[in-house]
Amino acid sequence: MKITYQLIFMIFLLAGISLGVSSCKEDEATENEWNATYVYIQRNDYLILNNSTFTLKHSPVGVIGNVEITFKLKIQKPAAEDITGILQLSGTGDIPVSSFNLSTDSPVVKAGETESEDIVLSLSDKEALAQIHDLVSGEFKIQLVNLQTANSNTMISTNSALSAIAFSVTKQEYSINNLEIGEPENSHLMDRTSWYIQVEPGSQGNASNLIDGNAYSDVAQDNAGFWVTIDFQTPKTVTGIVTNHWGGAYCPTQIELFTSDNGLEWKTMGTIDVQGATQKIKLIAPVTTRHLKYQMLKFPARVDITEFNVYEAN
Repeated sequence: MKITYQLIFMIFLLAGISLGVSSCKEDEATENEWNATYVYIQRNDYLILNNSTFTLKHSPVGVIGNVEITFKLKIQKPAAEDITGILQLSGTGDIPVSSFNLSTDSPVVKAGETESEDIVLSLSDKEALAQIHDLVSGEFKIQLVNLQTANSNTMISTNSALSAIAFSVTKQEYSINNLEIGEPENSHLMDRTSWYIQVEPGSQGNASNLIDGNAYSDVAQDNAGFWVTIDFQTPKTVTGIVTNHWGGAYCPTQIELFTSDNGLEWKTMGTIDVQGATQKIKLIAPVTTRHLKYQMLKFPARVDITEFNVYEAN
């Protein structure tokens, strides 16, 4: 009988140990799931919609536009030791990954803090893209691939939206056209007092009518367009032009713009379709030039200009 009691006691003892081990394992699992330090990357402008698609233009002055993403390495609660993230940039498509630069590929969240300093991805090699005249594009991903830390129970977020930042880039086909409709940014209207302005011979009205500030004086032509040239006297950084006309029925519908260093050899900035009594045209890329030429290509039976202004960079 004594042996039987001893056996029963041993069975209960072993069962208790077994339950204890099982309970410890469950506690560890709970700790890993609920108490882990999760590491992730997040853009500073993550609340802005449609911020992952970049388009670059390609004009005679080169590739225009920029790609820049600023983000941080983050954790949801302070940790006792530094956490270093290992970043990797990958991509598919026609644009090489080597065109971009990461300010660091091993950002650090310092002990006691919850985020790293800013990390910046930027387009660093426009010259290489400028050699490609075709339309090219690429899909890219900045990914948090590894961690280095003395902290236990630390892991990369399992949320794919927080472990990688995706973006796409398209470089448009090379175009000789450097003109767009619209008012240029960071610009002001140039002082016209020192200009030497000319209009095509045979046009009706004096060239000075275009810069006299009088909306009721003009230069006009019947059944033909005309050109206007301006000598700024010194080189200016031109960002666009604005022309005023009597009305929509008296304005050109297509123009071409040229620049020149000497007033003899002209370089086209492209052609553009225009409309309306006030026509604002901006240069996709500003150009430094002393001379500017404006040429009407398409026009109504009678066409005119009442005022001619040029934008220059601030």
